[in-house]
Amino acid sequence: MDPVLGANGQAIVATQQTNKMSTRSTRKKKTTMLSPKKFCDFILAKTASKSFEAGNAELYKELYLESPTYFHYFKSPKEKNFSENVWLYDATRVIVPDVDYYHASWVDGLRPNQYVLAQAPRTAAAAKDFFKLLDHVKAEGLMIVEATDEFSTHITSKLEKGTGKKGCEKTCDDVMTAVIKTDRGTSVKCVKFMRSDAMNAQDLVDMLERARKYIGCPTKRPLVICCRDGAGKSGLVAFADTESDRLAKYGRVKHTDTIKQIRFMRCNTFDTFETYDLGINTLIELCNRFKKK
Repeated sequence: MDPVLGANGQAIVATQQTNKMSTRSTRKKKTTMLSPKKFCDFILAKTASKSFEAGNAELYKELYLESPTYFHYFKSPKEKNFSENVWLYDATRVIVPDVDYYHASWVDGLRPNQYVLAQAPRTAAAAKDFFKLLDHVKAEGLMIVEATDEFSTHITSKLEKGTGKKGCEKTCDDVMTAVIKTDRGTSVKCVKFMRSDAMNAQDLVDMLERARKYIGCPTKRPLVICCRDGAGKSGLVAFADTESDRLAKYGRVKHTDTIKQIRFMRCNTFDTFETYDLGINTLIELCNRFKKK
């Protein structure tokens, strides 16, 4: 280093300026990655009642459902999706033979794949695919959670009116019940919610109770629930139906687990404050009615 003169005339050594980082700042950071042994211990601790393979599979499924891939969504024509913001998880997407794509997802209830949450068909072509979906999943019941004809007319046009004095169709202020015959001749009990566009918790529970009684819930085969986007109202009804089953079977509710389960399997469910608020108030109404029984 070169000497320079200070203010008093004495020679001092000037510190050499450099851009070099200090040794401490360049030390390698401690890794946060788990070692293979710690990873195994983590899985065994998380799923103590299961084998390592079963625990690993459960953890993988949970993580995978949180990381959706949307390949089929982007490949499908835009008219097959009601909203560009409502997507599907590939892991739970319903794949129907001879149908390139239909906007529907499997959702668990108290048993695996208890529900199919589907977008309501808005065209005649989409309706054909929708009825193929009903046949493919062997649907035992169908709930149309839409009051407007725009999202239900292609389904209700297939309702069997019956040959008796009153037929098999029944309509009241809350719900319309009827039977649908699919292209393969399969009969599916159908319920349409007549006041779904402006309903409170009491309205929803009233309509759900009538629908469950007519269809015979809990069903042994899948229950298809459809609305305009296949997520918002459908997810809410699946939540209420699951908790109704849980109350009837166990006398308790586990709403946080149910909401989490539905969200993991069906994208864009419970994604607004209004939906969550109506869901919680519906749960309270279900509990109050259960206590009075």
